[in-house]
Amino acid sequence: MPIAHDARSGESEFVLQLEGRRRGHLSYTTTDGVMRIEYVEVDPDLRGGGHGRQLVETAVAYAKAQQWRVVPICGYARTTIQRDPALADAL
Repeated sequence: MPIAHDARSGESEFVLQLEGRRRGHLSYTTTDGVMRIEYVEVDPDLRGGGHGRQLVETAVAYAKAQQWRVVPICGYARTTIQRDPALADAL
């Protein structure tokens, strides 16, 4: 599943692309070595398929590579990260 990274000043995002269309995204901001995951959204017809989780995993992997700590503001991202020890070490 292709996930593109769009980093711009201010808020950045990871975008889920399916069949050439934007079908979901994870928005984040960074400040002083901290990635704040602000929002995760996946099209309703794709929910339950693990796409949101894939967005969270991609963001956490990126944060770890940058040596950033992750602060999930979004409730979905927070729950997903806290329930998985492989992700929770980024908190």
